[in-house]
Amino acid sequence: MSIGRTKAEALAKDVLAPKAVADVVDVLTSGKPLPFSIQTDASNKGNRKMSLAVQYFRPETGIYNKMLDFGENADEKSKKICGQGNCHAHIVHNTVKHALDQLSVDVENVVLKVYGHFSTSAKRRESLKDFCNFCDVEFREILRHVTTRWLSLNPAISRLMQSWTALRSYFISLGEECPRQIRALLKLSEASTEEDADNVEVYLLFSNNILSLFEDVVKKLENDSTTCVELYSIMSTFKQKLTQRRDDQFYGYLTKTGQGEISEFLNTAISYIEKWFDFSEDNWLFSLQPLSLHHGMLSFSDTEIITNKLNLIQKVSMDELYDECTTANSILKGLREGADDEWKSKDVAARWVALFQVANLPNMLSIISHILSIPASTGYVERIFSRMSNKWSDSRNRCSVELIRSELLITLNFEQSCSEFYWICLKDKQLLSAARSDKKYTYKRK
Repeated sequence: MSIGRTKAEALAKDVLAPKAVADVVDVLTSGKPLPFSIQTDASNKGNRKMSLAVQYFRPETGIYNKMLDFGENADEKSKKICGQGNCHAHIVHNTVKHALDQLSVDVENVVLKVYGHFSTSAKRRESLKDFCNFCDVEFREILRHVTTRWLSLNPAISRLMQSWTALRSYFISLGEECPRQIRALLKLSEASTEEDADNVEVYLLFSNNILSLFEDVVKKLENDSTTCVELYSIMSTFKQKLTQRRDDQFYGYLTKTGQGEISEFLNTAISYIEKWFDFSEDNWLFSLQPLSLHHGMLSFSDTEIITNKLNLIQKVSMDELYDECTTANSILKGLREGADDEWKSKDVAARWVALFQVANLPNMLSIISHILSIPASTGYVERIFSRMSNKWSDSRNRCSVELIRSELLITLNFEQSCSEFYWICLKDKQLLSAARSDKKYTYKRK
C-alpha cells in the first residue's frame, strides 16, 4: 500500500496527531482526574525551541511520559518560555565541568584536539596504524567527543588510553610539524620536562576512572524507570563515593601518585554538589525515600510526614490511611516472601503497581499518584529534541514545524506495535471518518 505525500502529511497533521493528544487528555480527565506534571525544555535549533510533555501514574500499569506539544519561539532565552528548575543530571554534569577546571591538563581539549587532528586526514590515520603495529597495540579509531553530549567524554578518553603509547610516539615523531596546541596540551614542547609529559597520562587515567562514577549517576538519573523517590538516595550515594575517594586518596588503581590537583578536583566536586543539592533531612526528597518499598515495609509515621510535607493532608483521610498502611504491609510481606531478590529488582513504580493490583488503597493511591507524577529529570523532554534532529535532517530541511510536531506526537505517544495499532484504528469509527474526510486537507478548510 502506498499514498501520496500530500495525503500522508494531512493524515499525520490532522488525524493521527490530534488523536495522539486526545488520548492523553482522555486518560487524565476521564473518571477521577489523575495528577500530572508538565515538563518543558528548549532547543537552540533556530527558533524551534519548545517541547511540552506530561508525566502521570496509573495504578494498573505504572508511569507514563507523553508529549503534548512542540512549537516555535523566537526568544532565544529559555527562561522567557517558562520558569526554570534544577535538573539533577544537569547538576552532576556541571559538577564535572567545574571540577575539571582544577586540573592543569585540559582533558576535554586533549580529546577534542587529538580527534580533530586525525578526523580530517586518512594519511594521518594510516601513520597512526603503523605506530600501533610498532608498539604492538591494536589500532582503534579515535572517538569524537561532543561537548553538549554529557556521556561522550569518558568513552573518548578510554579510547585514547587504549592507544596512548602509540599516540604519544606518533606526535613526538612529528617534531616541529606537530600542531602547536597539541604540543602544549601533551607537554611535548622543549620547555616541558618528562615529568610534565607523564602527568598528562596521569590526569587522563584519573579522569577515565572518576568520570565513570559521574557517568553511572547520570545514567541512573536519566533512566526512564527512575522516580523522584530515589533522587535523594542517588545523590547522597554519589557524594559519599566522592568523599570516600578523597579521604582514602584513591584516584584509580593505575594512578598511583597522589596529586594536589586531583585532591582539589574532588574537593571542588563535593563543594559544588553540596551547593546545588540539599543533603539535609529538611529536603522534601529525603522524606520520600520510604516510598521506594525497597525493604517491603511502609510505616504510618513516614506516610504522615510525606503527606504533611507535600500539603496533601486535605486530600486524604488520615484514619483510613492508617488502616491502608496496615493492609499494605501485610500484602507487601506476602509479595516479598520467597522472592526477595525479584522484588528488589523491580523498579519503584512496578512495586506500587503490584501492590495496587492486590488491594484497593484509595488514600495511598492519591498520595502515590501525586508523587510518581513528578519527573526525576528532564531526560524525556531532552530526548524529544534528539528525535527532532533525526526527523529534521538535511534531506528533510523543508519540513514545516507542524509536520515535525505531528510526527513526534505519533512516534512518542503511540506505543503499540503496528498490528495492534491497525486493529485499534479499525475499531475507531471517528478516526476512520476523519481519515476519509476531505476536511483533513488544509486547502479544503480555507
